[in-house]
Amino acid sequence: MKINNKKYKNLTLANEEERGENLIIDFVISSVLGLVIAFLTFQNFTLAFIFYLFTRFIYYFLFESLFGRTPGKYQTQTKTLNQIGKKPTLFQLIIRNLSRFISILSGVSDNERAIHDNLSNTFVIKDTELKKIELKLPLILVFYLSINGYFIFYFGTKIELETIDFIFLIALIILFIYNLITGIKRIKTTAKKV
Repeated sequence: MKINNKKYKNLTLANEEERGENLIIDFVISSVLGLVIAFLTFQNFTLAFIFYLFTRFIYYFLFESLFGRTPGKYQTQTKTLNQIGKKPTLFQLIIRNLSRFISILSGVSDNERAIHDNLSNTFVIKDTELKKIELKLPLILVFYLSINGYFIFYFGTKIELETIDFIFLIALIILFIYNLITGIKRIKTTAKKV
């Protein structure tokens, strides 16, 4: 998707990097939520996949209908608007978020809007006056803590720990605490700069 603000001169469209950052942040968050719900409700693969997709749809729909912004858009100071610069209608948001699942093909387009933007007649615009919430560092922290937590749980629930397992478990707990402390410090340092 090439965005040069020539086609829609009256709007300050979000650029490719901002749209890409939105995609990554929102895809990771909505996919993790979708996978957790799919795992908890897993009866067969088809049903789990439907729950996964439905969770992702609800994630985008709720954030955009309530706030006009997803967490990724909070990171990039962007928001979703309709063709007259107002909050999109519920129908537009339903179309936008249903068509989002085929919109990955937008990356090869020269149009300044993604497929789900075109079908719903919505725009993602940049507004530097919007409040920015830094999400990259907290997401990285949660990722590291989740992996460490999983292995701590795995080794901690073994009935008999061999010496090497016990040493590995202690190392994981130390790594977990280290990641937690340094992650929080980095988040605080970044928040002070903003």
